[in-house]
Amino acid sequence: MVIAGTTSEKLWPEAGAEYALPDIVGNPLPPDPETPALISQTLRINLADGVRLDKLHLKNLDLGKSGLSTSFEIARTSGVTGAWVNVGVFTITNSSAPTLDWANMEVGSLHLGAKVDGHTNSAVINSTISSLVVDSDRGSGSYVAENSTVDRVVINLNGDSGATIGELIVDGVTASVGAWDFDHLKVGTLTMDSTNQFGDGSGINSASAVFNDTVKARSITDNLVDTPLKVQ
Repeated sequence: MVIAGTTSEKLWPEAGAEYALPDIVGNPLPPDPETPALISQTLRINLADGVRLDKLHLKNLDLGKSGLSTSFEIARTSGVTGAWVNVGVFTITNSSAPTLDWANMEVGSLHLGAKVDGHTNSAVINSTISSLVVDSDRGSGSYVAENSTVDRVVINLNGDSGATIGELIVDGVTASVGAWDFDHLKVGTLTMDSTNQFGDGSGINSASAVFNDTVKARSITDNLVDTPLKVQ
């Protein structure tokens, strides 16, 4: 008698799993508390303690699910303290979401140029911030998530040693619901150009994009344009 079996491993970047990069085999996530009857469609990226990546590229991802407060998050896993995501070059293009909130960041050169339905820019000029350079690719991996539909993307620091990424590219990542909430980043050059749009339709006198005073940069170029718009 022969018994045939199958496995259903989730491989990067399939939704509904968490990936401790550089491992490409994901652990299935339990259903979201907001909708326990539905299988999770979250793409959770756990950056392994001390991991080094040449490139993390998120391209053409459609995000959003009713009831979510956050659609794209960069944060620390519970219990991790003092760790940072160290990025040489961070580029954001052709992306949109209802709201954006950045805090706890150190950037060498910060270039902001999105269209926003009102904004508050409290970023602090700090001449002591170093220009972070991440050039060596030795021992590093490269990961691309492309052309996928997920409810949200979560990037978690998974250890106190932090993580290092040569190039973080966000291109064509659009969210119908939920904020982009970024924290715990140290970046050499961060560019978010005019192809990006953030707005919840509340009007330009109510900030849809907030850059808190815990965002520190050695140089800042602010070309944000207040434009009435609603992303949904």
